[in-house]
Amino acid sequence: MAKEMGEIGIGIIGSGNWAGHFIAASQRHSRARAVAVCNPNIASARLMADKHGVTDAVGDVEEILARTEVDAVAIVTPNDSHEEIAIAALAAGKHVICEKPMAMNLEEARRMKAAADTAGVVTGINFTWRHSSAAVYARHLVSQGELGRIFHINGCFHQGWLINPDVPLIWRLRKDKTGSGCLGDIGAHIIDLSEWVSGERITSVVADMTTFIEERPLQGGSGTGPVDVDDAASLMVRFGNGAMGSLTSSRYVISEGMDQRLEIYGEKGAILMDFHNPDSLKASIGRFAGENQMLSIPIPARFKQTPTGYLQRNVKNFIDAIVAGEQMSPSFADGLHNQEILEAVETSVSERSWVDIAG
Repeated sequence: MAKEMGEIGIGIIGSGNWAGHFIAASQRHSRARAVAVCNPNIASARLMADKHGVTDAVGDVEEILARTEVDAVAIVTPNDSHEEIAIAALAAGKHVICEKPMAMNLEEARRMKAAADTAGVVTGINFTWRHSSAAVYARHLVSQGELGRIFHINGCFHQGWLINPDVPLIWRLRKDKTGSGCLGDIGAHIIDLSEWVSGERITSVVADMTTFIEERPLQGGSGTGPVDVDDAASLMVRFGNGAMGSLTSSRYVISEGMDQRLEIYGEKGAILMDFHNPDSLKASIGRFAGENQMLSIPIPARFKQTPTGYLQRNVKNFIDAIVAGEQMSPSFADGLHNQEILEAVETSVSERSWVDIAG
């Protein structure tokens, strides 16, 4: 049943760069408004609020959750706080959208999902890259049967910003703040993207991870500290239909800032999508597949998204779902499934063996 309300109030918990996208998407929506920004560092919350025209900045999550005008919260904080904030928000009857990865580990994710089921509210996980023009069009072609049975799914999500050994030991490089490193940060995205575009689910994995630079300067310049998370991860996976996959993520690849690609090969055709070619796909489908030709196919206008549009799309979908009284995708169920894969990867690395996905 659709929710009868005028304006949906969104509380933004966190004030880093990504919080700005959540605020902007909330402010842009005709049925929503960001009502407050929360961070224990009140100066940071105030700066973000002022930048986006949000009236209030607060330092206490409990204050946000106590406000009757707050119908939903966006959790845009380091991973170590996701579970505590989400469960408190759900207990307060708030709808919740959370940054990925969903949690520090599988146990936390399961508790979050159970709390969401009990609360019966709308939940979301911010798997951003589902909504790029190329991903949406590629998913459409797969769903229309242009590739037939899928045999191979290969993907990568690479960055290069950690090659510089002088990059300090920020929170993303600390296991007590993140749970995992590159794997949970950008590996989670390529895992989700491979499943969402192909329509297939990963059922087992064997993996390897490494840390290339094990000591980094402490923030503030007083010595060095250990990097205790992964810098890169390589996965071999099996999908439910029997397809084979290879997925990699790294922060040590020199490229044009970011390198994200996905290749899907089937019995009738193939699709290749590349972040650096946002207006087209490479595809071998129809009669061109029969002639072994791979062509560059422009993405039709109805599938196109601006960068701002796709980076903020999950927030729009979250608000739309609240209005409609329906669940969105990706929800906490999708976040839990992704966390099951992340956990299986870490188990595989530890045991040096294939691991079945728990779900």
